[in-house]
Parts: sequence; C-alpha cells; structure tokens
Amino acid sequence: MKTETVHEYKSVMKPKRDMHKLKDHIGSYLFVLPALTFLTLFSIVPIIYLIWLSFHEYRLPNPAIFNGVENYIRMFQDALFIKSIGNTLIYTAGSMAIGLSGAIAVAVLLNRKLKGIRFFKVFYFLPTITSEVITAMIFLWVFDHNLGILNYILKVAGVESPPAWLLQPTTAMIILILIGAWRGTAYNIPIFLAALQAVPQSLYEAARMDGANSWKQFVHITLPSIMHILVYCMVMSVIGSFQVVAVVDILTNGGPMDSTMVVIKHIWQQSFEFNYVGYGAALSFVLFPFLLGVTWLQLRLSSGKDNK
Repeated sequence: MKTETVHEYKSVMKPKRDMHKLKDHIGSYLFVLPALTFLTLFSIVPIIYLIWLSFHEYRLPNPAIFNGVENYIRMFQDALFIKSIGNTLIYTAGSMAIGLSGAIAVAVLLNRKLKGIRFFKVFYFLPTITSEVITAMIFLWVFDHNLGILNYILKVAGVESPPAWLLQPTTAMIILILIGAWRGTAYNIPIFLAALQAVPQSLYEAARMDGANSWKQFVHITLPSIMHILVYCMVMSVIGSFQVVAVVDILTNGGPMDSTMVVIKHIWQQSFEFNYVGYGAALSFVLFPFLLGVTWLQLRLSSGKDNK
C-alpha cells in the first residue's frame, strides 16, 4: 500500500517539477535573448555576409558579381598585403614585448607600499582612456620634422638638421611601436596588479627565509603565479595590434615606402579608397584563422609550460 502511495506521489510531482524546470529555462532564455539578438545582428550576420562578399567582385555602386576564389588568389599575389602582415608582426612583437614588460614592472612597483603611490595610480590609466586619434596627434606634435617640439629642442641645442622621424622607415616603425607599448602598458597595469595582489604573501616570506633575493622571488614566484594572466594579456595584445589603424593613418599613412603599412590599413585602402569591397572582404576574412591560430599557439605553449 505504501509503495503504491509513493508511486502515485511521484507521478503527481514529476509533471510539476518538469513544469518548474521549463519555466526556469524559459526565464533564462528570456534574459539571454537581448544579448543573443545583439550578437546575432552585429556579429554573426556581418560575418556571414563578409564570407559571402569575399567570393564576389563588388565595386560600389555596381551589384556584386560572383567570381569564385579569385579574390583569394589575388590575395596571395598581393605583395603589399604580405608586406603589411610582416609590418604588423614587427609592430605586434615590439609593442607587446615593451608594453607587457613595462606593465609588469609598474604593477610590481604599485603593489609595494611606497609614499605617494596613490597619486601615481590616478594617472597610469590615462593613455587607455585617451582616444587613439588624440594620442596620435600628441605624438605628431612631438615628432613632426617641421613643427615638432623634439626637433625644435634639437635645433635650439645646436643640431642643424634634426632627423625626419616619421619620414624614415626605421624610426617611423619605432615610434608606432612606442605608442602601442605606451597604451598597452596602461591597459595591462591594473590586470597585472590584481594578479599580483592575489599571490599569497606566505610564498614570499618562505622564499626570504631561504635567502632568495627580490629577483629570484620575481622569477620563481611572481611570474609562475601570474602566467595565466600573462598569456591572456599576450593574446589580447596580439588581437589589439592587428586592429591598429588610426595612429598609422595620422602619423604615417602607411609610409614611408609602405614601411608602416599594417594589415587593417591595407584592407581599409582596398575596400574604401580603391573601392575593391569584395577583395577587402576576403582580406578581412583571412585574418580570422590567422588570429585564431596565433591565439591557439600561445595557449598551447602556456599549457605546455604548466604541465612541466
């Protein structure tokens, strides 16, 4: 009799539990729906349209004409595109190395109890919240060979012919790298600072008792403890470096002699200046697997180090 009662109770309660689960799922989907709609309209649909467009010859205002893989064949024959990838890689490596090193160094300094450190914390994030256009104008005001303040100071100091900083391939790229590193340092400082504050102080106390100096503590405790954050910042730096365009536009416009022609600048020129919209779509789409591969490689190397 008790067994039958239990079965009847379960048969009555099961539909109610299923109904509650269904209501919970519907409520969850309703909360996610606005974000999912936004993602679909402004990310997924444009990506699908970009892929479709990359297989067409499209020059405004003419209609798109299907041309198969001609845009992709043209891409591998485009010497400037290949050069722009090389320039972007140089920019990425330089700005990432300097920017991440500077961010870690400043974060370690901010993590210590020093007098006046709160005053400095107010200003270290300014380059990140400053527009790229404004940043570029500041550096143009400094490095312009005619009206720049740096060359003015050099002339006052007795240098008759100061360098044309932005008109020489090597110095122009170095300046772009320094700008990227400056902005990257400011962006990554709070991330590294949060990671450093999460490292247990007991590890440092034990290391000091064993006679480890500050450098050994940094190498054997600090770096391994923030390695996951470091890999994240490296991935974000690579992605951000491949999106740089405003600074290049204002300072060098891709010159001199295409020495600062980065990928996004080349895509912009092909799509909107030369009106090869379909070809520009193909160039844009090929960046996705490239960045995905770089990200996967960095994560793979990081996981390999963690497993050792």
